Amino acid sequence: MQDAPVGGDYARTRDIVAVALVIVLMSAALVTLLVQAWPPGVPAGTRTPPAHTLNWFGWRTHVSRDKAMFLVVLAAGALGSCVHVSRSLYWYVGNRSLRRSWLMMYLALPFVGALLGLIVYLVLRGGLVTGAGGDDINPYTVAALSALVGLFSRETSEKLRAVFATLLAPAQQGRDQAMGPQVRDVDPVEAAPGESVRITGVGLSAATAVRFGTAEAPVRSVTDTSLTTTVPADAASGRLVVRTPGGSATSPDTFTVRE
Repeated sequence: MQDAPVGGDYARTRDIVAVALVIVLMSAALVTLLVQAWPPGVPAGTRTPPAHTLNWFGWRTHVSRDKAMFLVVLAAGALGSCVHVSRSLYWYVGNRSLRRSWLMMYLALPFVGALLGLIVYLVLRGGLVTGAGGDDINPYTVAALSALVGLFSRETSEKLRAVFATLLAPAQQGRDQAMGPQVRDVDPVEAAPGESVRITGVGLSAATAVRFGTAEAPVRSVTDTSLTTTVPADAASGRLVVRTPGGSATSPDTFTVRE
């Protein structure tokens, strides 16, 4: 019997409660930081934006408008990621398919969203792609954009990669370049809703769901080379798509949903 991959077992109740509590506390702290760091308006007849005092859980400091914008970007980006984490957490918990390997991502994603929001802000503020430089910046626009970047962090990363891939020479892949997931066989190739389906391939240990047309079903009994799932009630015939954090893999043959 092969050993289960690291984090391959299902999350326990105390793991779920601990992660949910951290996300709630982090969201509350970020909302407080966003409110405290929000820059005041520029008084009429003045050219220099005024500084203001930030008081965040006992930390008091004077911040200029530029520094306040950095804090707004970081807080809004992390908040957007917290929304993404909360939605993903209740979906997988509700479907009883949350695995412990996802918990680290849930805890790290708010930091990724904050830093990615900061990068996008610097790119736009520097006018590298849109010519959006200048001092007259609406904090509502910046906060909304940063929150969306945190909420859709993966899509933002792919967009940035596509934009700058045209400006920079692509890096040569190393010898140990990781291969993406692959689906090689589906057994059976015809089944009715509620029946089990076994999918074999490579790189499947982190699989999270299988898409039957527009319907998705959680995975179970997953290893690096195989997984099983159940045909959902609203499944449609077509090629199956296995979703993993590293990308998606499509079955080579068409799967038929039997009535």
